[in-house]
Amino acid sequence: GAPGEREFYFQIREGNVLISLATEKSQVGALAQRISTIIREVKKSTTLTSIQPMRSDDGPLELPLDSEFTVGAIGIAFDPSDLEIEISFRSDLDDGEDGADSSLPTVEIRLDLSMALAFVSRTQALVAGGRPLCPFCISPIDPQGHLCPRANGYRR
Repeated sequence: GAPGEREFYFQIREGNVLISLATEKSQVGALAQRISTIIREVKKSTTLTSIQPMRSDDGPLELPLDSEFTVGAIGIAFDPSDLEIEISFRSDLDDGEDGADSSLPTVEIRLDLSMALAFVSRTQALVAGGRPLCPFCISPIDPQGHLCPRANGYRR
């Protein structure tokens, strides 16, 4: 969608199964940043000097776009034995039971480093395509202007 009206999703495909998970832009950006840091650290600590990203996937999301759940928590880990990044997406819904997180819907995936690098590349491009941020209050600037709270409501 247009900047300011976009929705963000993670789409995971394995064979004929497609899972879509609704998420926030900040979660997408933070995950890409963390994966980028992990890849940088792996390059430093191993003999692996370069990682070739997979072919770029710049296509639109697959339809129908039915979200399984909205992502609340994202867990990330690196498996050095397989050189894979493990990511766990957990629902933000609280089922109101005993407070145990084990009953919340969860999707777990594993990415090899080339898949992870391709994800980082596409994600950084998507996040950068949004509205510019105000240099004073770091809030997004709408096309019609921005009432900056740090400037006492004056448009900048």
